[in-house]
Formats: sequence, structure tokens, C-alpha cells
Amino acid sequence: MRIPFPTLIAAGAFACLVPLAARSQTDTVFKLSTTVPQAASEFKAGVADWENFSFESASSHFQSALKSDPNLGLARTMYGFIGGSITGELTQPQALIEADRGVADAASHGNTNELLLATAYRESLRGNAQAAGALFRAGSVLMPRDRLIAVSGIAFPTSANNTLPALRDFIAKNPDYPPAYNSLAYALWGLGDQAGAEQAAKRQAELNPNAPNPHDTYGEILQWNGKFPEAVVEYRRATTTAPKFPEAYAGLAEVEALQGHYDPARAYLNQAIANAWSPPQKLQYMRQIAGTYALQGNSAEVAKQLEAVANEAKAQQNARATAIATAQQAAAYANAGNASAAHQAIGVAKAVNPDVPWQVNYYATMAHGLMKHWGPANQELSALKAKAAGDPAVSTDMVAAADAFLATQQGHPADALKILSAADTTNFLVMNRTAEAHAALGHPAEAARWNNKINSNYQLNLADFTSVNARRRAKAVR
Repeated sequence: MRIPFPTLIAAGAFACLVPLAARSQTDTVFKLSTTVPQAASEFKAGVADWENFSFESASSHFQSALKSDPNLGLARTMYGFIGGSITGELTQPQALIEADRGVADAASHGNTNELLLATAYRESLRGNAQAAGALFRAGSVLMPRDRLIAVSGIAFPTSANNTLPALRDFIAKNPDYPPAYNSLAYALWGLGDQAGAEQAAKRQAELNPNAPNPHDTYGEILQWNGKFPEAVVEYRRATTTAPKFPEAYAGLAEVEALQGHYDPARAYLNQAIANAWSPPQKLQYMRQIAGTYALQGNSAEVAKQLEAVANEAKAQQNARATAIATAQQAAAYANAGNASAAHQAIGVAKAVNPDVPWQVNYYATMAHGLMKHWGPANQELSALKAKAAGDPAVSTDMVAAADAFLATQQGHPADALKILSAADTTNFLVMNRTAEAHAALGHPAEAARWNNKINSNYQLNLADFTSVNARRRAKAVR
């Protein structure tokens, strides 16, 4: 399971939790300040799940700890961090409210180490990596006996190259610590060492066979290496290991979808939904079902499933997700040639909230472009570019891809290639639009080369509508 490395930090810090009375404030390992036994027990259970990357289960334990001791600030901050940064259980404003209160409670009722870690997690949640890194490094000085706190600087690298030496050094000193191999596996994969990534993931599963995530990670790396039968074995082990781990069903769905087995993929995703920890997680798997239909090329079922996604998002009072799913419907309708339904969906998506998400403009651009309505398409593209100029959260790759798509479709593929050359050329969407521009220029071999980069890559996120459709288009022109 792909997990941002900063989330590992506190796990090591809590590996040596001790009762309050056992040690002094100057101890070199973490101690918990609460005197409520049930709160301490739930917190420790949450930390164990956190260390094993079962974050939804960890979140439930932190919430239980807070019911027993509402003043346990670090538990509140960690709950806010998980909900805001990992599971999507909380909106960013909600997560920050929890984190701010957690820091205040740690200051009033906790000890120095609790306050330090709570503040570090709050800063990480805020996106202030520099401050978070400094605070975690201070924690490593105060708690040098806690294994992962001692290497907290690894959590805030500028690249995988910067992570790797420190991570290898830590593993050399702590060869029996499973979570480090999880990070090593993904760091090595990011550097192109697929064999090393697989070995690291396998080692984590060997060291920690009784938790689901090690098997899920190993399964994912095996999948990415094209070893589908072996990946299925590990994913299935993850589904049968407590606590429940619905992501493993999503992994099984990816393996099936990559092989063109769409009905089995959807069956696995329905199992993921049945085991979901929260409504937002359920919504994510519903999106992935839409992704299977998109990869299959079934526009009618894509639109139908996206309508279900929009309705579920509305029931969860998630206006942003409602608007985006409805705009995605517009693109599906346009692809099927249903202009009336596409126009209606664009209007509905924009009416959901006065603050129209940038993704709505993106999918409206695509819908109009697919219908060859160049005026409205260019207007939506202009609106998208304006939002990108003032919001760093807007995907510049998606902006470039939309711009290039319109250029190619309007007879300017050479201009499209210039636009795409400034984008991330490892992005599936960018690669596929590059292939289309080359095809339009009469360069079939170059177009095939770009599409083959997608077809030979077994990393798949069925909820990523743009990359799934890029894979479908690349596959169609083999």
C-alpha cells in the first residue's frame, strides 16, 4: 500500500510505550501521559495498527481513546492527521480543527514529547514540511531510543535519492523492523530498481506476516512487475488477515482489470465496498467501479455508475465530489455521442456549488472537445488555465493535456507536442496525448512507442479517470 513516508514517524516513537509511572520526563523513549487505562489501551492499539499501515483501524482506536480521555491531545491530532491526509474521512478544515485542539490539549494536559509530536503532525497536515521535519528531528534528539524517530529526517526528503542512503543505514542497524522495508520498496521502485523493490516488499511480508499491509504491498509490487498470479496470492492473504483491509480487494480488482476481466474486477470492488471502513472509502471504490467500465470502453455504464457516485457523494454532503462525478458524466455522454445529456450534466455540475472545482472545467473542456464544440471548449480551457494560475492544486499536466487535445483535434498537432513537452512525460494522460499528436502528424511508429509505454506499465488506479481512459485509448490502437 502506497503510504507517504512521514506517516511512519510516530509509529517508531510509540514502539516502546511505557506506563506513566514507570519513567521520568527525561526518558529517551516515548511515554503516554493519560492516567485512564482504557484510553491508554486504545491508543496503543491504534499505534499498532498505524505501524502496520492499517490507518482506518488506527483511526477507530484513536477515536475510542478520545471517548475515554477527551484530553488526550496526541490521539486527537493523529486522528485529524489520518482523516485529513490519508483516509479522507475528514475535510481539510475539519482535520485542522482536530489537530489544533489536539495541540492545545497536549500543551495543557500532556508532556513535552506529546506536545512536540502533536505539533509536528499538525504542521505536516498543514503542508509545512520544513517545520514538521524540524520538529520530528527534535523528537529524535529527545527520544533516541525510539527507532523511527531517530531517523525522522528521512520523512522529508527532496527526492527518493535523498531518502535511500539514510533508509539503508537505518535498516542496517534495525534489520528486523518491517515498516522500513515498506518505504524501501517504494523508494527503490521510484528509482527504477524493480527487483530490489520486490525483494524489500517480500522481506516486509516475511518479517510481519500477521498484518495485512505487508501482503498488500508485496502484492502491489508483484503486480507492477507483471507477476499477476503471485500478486493475487499476496492480495488474498491480505484480505484474510485482520484487521479488515479493503484495499487488498481493490488490488485484486486491478489485476483482473489489467487482464481484461472486468466482471471479476467489479465483484472484488463490491467486496471492498462491503468491507469499507467509512463512507468516503466506499465512495472511492464506487469510483473504481466506474473506472472498470471506462477501461472496458462502455460509456453507457460509465455514465450510469458515475450517476451512482454523484448520488452517493450528495448523500455524504460532499459537494465537490458530487460536482466532479457529474462533470465526468458529461465526458462519458459526449464520448457516447449524447450531446444533450452532456450539456445537461455540465450545467448540473456547475450548479452544485458556486465555487466550481477546477476538475469540472477540465471535464467540460473534454466533453465539448469530444463533441467538436470548439467555442465552448476553448472557453472552458481558458477558465481552467485561469484557475491554474492562481491555485497550485490544479494539475498542470491535466491542463496541458486538455490544451494539447484541443490543438490536435483542431488541426494543430505540432503545437500540441510543444505544449506536452513542458509537462510530465511520465504521466499516462500526457503520454497518450503525445501519441495522438504524433499519429495526427503521420508518425505511427512514434505514436506506438508512446502508447506502448502505457500498455507495458502495470500500475493502475481505477479511480483515476484520466489515466484509465488514457490506458483504454492506448490499448485500442495497439
